[in-house]
Amino acid sequence: MPPVPSKTVKLLTIFAIATSLNSPLAFAQLPKIEGSKCEIVGDRKLNERNLYLCTKVKNSTVWTEVDDGTSLFAPFAITGPTWNQLAEQREAELILAEQAKVIKEAEAKAAKALAEKPKISGLEIGNLLWGDDFLGSTNSGIDSSIWSARNCHRVPQSLGGGACFGAESVFYAPSAIALDGSADGAAVISTNRITGSLPSDAGNCLSDSCSFISGRFDTHGKVAFKYGFIEARIKMPSGSGNHPAFWMLGENINQVGWPLSGEMDVTEVRGNQPTIATSATHFSSTYSPNTCCGNHRYTVDELDVGVDLSADFHTYAIAWLPNSISYYVDGKLISTTTPQNVGGHWSFEENFFLIVNNAVSAAFSGSWQDLQSSKMTIDWVRSYKLNGVGEVTKR
Repeated sequence: MPPVPSKTVKLLTIFAIATSLNSPLAFAQLPKIEGSKCEIVGDRKLNERNLYLCTKVKNSTVWTEVDDGTSLFAPFAITGPTWNQLAEQREAELILAEQAKVIKEAEAKAAKALAEKPKISGLEIGNLLWGDDFLGSTNSGIDSSIWSARNCHRVPQSLGGGACFGAESVFYAPSAIALDGSADGAAVISTNRITGSLPSDAGNCLSDSCSFISGRFDTHGKVAFKYGFIEARIKMPSGSGNHPAFWMLGENINQVGWPLSGEMDVTEVRGNQPTIATSATHFSSTYSPNTCCGNHRYTVDELDVGVDLSADFHTYAIAWLPNSISYYVDGKLISTTTPQNVGGHWSFEENFFLIVNNAVSAAFSGSWQDLQSSKMTIDWVRSYKLNGVGEVTKR
C-alpha cells in the first residue's frame, strides 16, 4: 500500500477534530452543584468561580448559587496591616530617612569645617564667625547680601565706594564675576583682553589706558570685620601682568579717606613671579583726614612658597589682633606688623571690609603684552575668633 501524503494526514486530523466537536460530548457543560445535596446549613463552596451556599429547602439541605462574582467569598483570612497602615509606615520611614540624611550631612559639614579649621602654632583660632562658600548655580551672581560687584564708576557711590584706585589697566565689570556651580562652590573672576565693544556694565578706566575687562567685589557697607583670623582659599590667575589681591580697607574710607582709613593687603601676587606671595600694611604718617598722598607709608614683605600659586589652590590669611597684624600663606608666616614698627598712625582698631579682585598692572606684575585671558578662582572666605577676639558686623 502506498504511503499517505503528509498533506492528507493533516486534513484527516482536522476532520477528526471537527467531528468530535460536533458530538454532544463536545458541548457538555461541566457538572454544576446547584441543587445537589449538602451537609451543614451555612457552608459555602466555590465551584468554577461560582459561590454556593448550603441552604435548607423544604426538608432537604442543598447547594444554592448565591454569587458569581465571589465578592462575598474569602477563602483565606486577611491578616497584617491595612493599606493605610502600610502607607503611614512608608511615610514614617521616608521621614526618618530624610532626618538621617540631614543629620549625616550636618555631621559631614561639621567634620569638614573642623578638618579645614586653621591650625597655626602660637595662635588660638576659635569658632567660625562668618564665611561664604560661594554656592549657587553655574554662572549665577555672588550673594548680593554679602558682596557688591564693582565697576568703579565712583558715582554712584554704591558702584565704587571710593575704594577704587588707578594704575590698573582694566575696566571692572560685575559680569566678569560668576559662580562656577560646583558642589563645593567657588567664585570666578574672568580677566579678558578687550577685542570688541565693552560690556554694558563696565566702569571707568582709572589709568591712562585699559586693555582688559576684569572683576572686583567687596563687603563694604554690608559685612564688616574687627580683629580675628580671616582666611581665603584661592587659585591665582596665570600669566605675567596679572595682579590678583585679597585685601582689606577701613570701613570709614568714605569719611576719612585713604591712607588714613588703613589698608591690609592679605596677599598680592605678581603674575611674573608666581611662586611669591606678598603682604603689606598701608597707613598714614599722621592723623590727617582726607589727605593724600605725601602722608602715605607702608610695610611690605614676601614669601617664596616654592610652587606656582596659579597651579592650585592655596590659603591666604591675616591674624589681626589689637596690637599686631600677621600675614600667612598656607599657614606659613610672611610678616608681622605692630604699632612699634609702623612709624605712623595706627588705624587698625576700626572696622574693615574685604576686597577680592584681579587687576592687570605692568608696574607690579610685569608685562601684559602676551596676556589674553586668565581666571582667579575663590573657593571660600572665612572669619574666625582669634585669641578670644574677633567681631563680624552685618548690615
